[in-house]
Amino acid sequence: MSVLLESLAGARSRHDHLALVLSLFGLLLPLLGLLASKAVVPLVLATAGLAAVLLGGRALPWRIMDRPVTLGFGLLALWCLVASLWSFAPGEAVTLALRVGVLLLVLIYLCALAASLDQRQRRVAALGFAFGMALTVVLVVVEFSFGFPVSSALKGDLDRTAFNYEYHAYSRLNRGISALAILVWPLAALCWFRGWRVPALALPPALFALVMASQSSATLLGFGLGILTAAIAALGRWAGRLVLTLAVAGALLASPGIAKLMKQAELDKASFLGETANFRVHIWGFVADRILERPAFGWGFDSSGSIPTEGATPFRADKEVIPSHPHNGPLQILLELGYVGGALTVAVLFLLGRKLDGLPAPGRLCGQAMLITVLVIASSAYSIWQSHWLTMMGAAALILVLALPGSPDQRKTAPPG
Repeated sequence: MSVLLESLAGARSRHDHLALVLSLFGLLLPLLGLLASKAVVPLVLATAGLAAVLLGGRALPWRIMDRPVTLGFGLLALWCLVASLWSFAPGEAVTLALRVGVLLLVLIYLCALAASLDQRQRRVAALGFAFGMALTVVLVVVEFSFGFPVSSALKGDLDRTAFNYEYHAYSRLNRGISALAILVWPLAALCWFRGWRVPALALPPALFALVMASQSSATLLGFGLGILTAAIAALGRWAGRLVLTLAVAGALLASPGIAKLMKQAELDKASFLGETANFRVHIWGFVADRILERPAFGWGFDSSGSIPTEGATPFRADKEVIPSHPHNGPLQILLELGYVGGALTVAVLFLLGRKLDGLPAPGRLCGQAMLITVLVIASSAYSIWQSHWLTMMGAAALILVLALPGSPDQRKTAPPG
């Protein structure tokens, strides 16, 4: 904290002030991700607006944003907008598509701003994030150890005598636990580049133990596979490329077939899985069938909750056939956008994978592990278009950029775009 205060007193350039803004952003990000996930969106928008004012013409978006990444995400957002035309509620779908497109562009812009900082400035910005992560982990330990006092104060007490009280109490923190599992990877990279090798290696398994105390099975699975990915990727670049290729292709292209196989294996009735997992397997089987009815262009953007269910059997009499979304990002993309949207998403993910492949080894390993963690969680929880979920994924990429060492004077060495 003293380093941050000294930096505040000694800030001279506009980029020094940008580093302090991003330091405050990093401090608040994990805390809000845990306690008020919807507040992450205004945090990102406010940070981008303040940064643009600070830097002025030096940071016009078309001058600094990564062009291939911007083009890839722009085409995906454009297809979402086009696919809104045959959605069940075109007006609402168009509004959401525009919101998603703007949010993606803002996140890419913030990543470009982070990349413009030099080594010293990145260190200042990343220290705020490290301090915020430390506070957040302490808060999670307090919540788990003392009966959720903070979340109860913020969101109201739950009836402790009610059935499934513990599950509902833990589930209030599920989004925050998912955020921690994603953000631990930039923190591990930061520690490694700072020369703190033991903390860098110890952080993922230590946080994994903390996640095990939660009720978020999706996060536990994603985090565990992220750790496995880091271990495999340490064997060499070829190993990391192989893992990402199989994961991306399997998730986005083969997911309907995998969902149907899971249903045929009657995993929706398997006693070794919890009821929530059974329900999701049942949903995925139904969604896979509907994808095959309109494979090319899908049912329309943001149409998951309105898909016709005639002839489909509910998981349970008091359950819907499908809720507002299928709790599986790849299936949701294919259902709504078809394989055209799926191909665009694969192209974007491979482009990001290529960017990660070019990083120094610690950043590459942590970046690939973070991408797998995100992909697995997105394949088993949340709607892929939820603003706060998209924002957390993009914000994690921003923090990874800040964790990289950079050059002594990044602004003199970084090429435009």
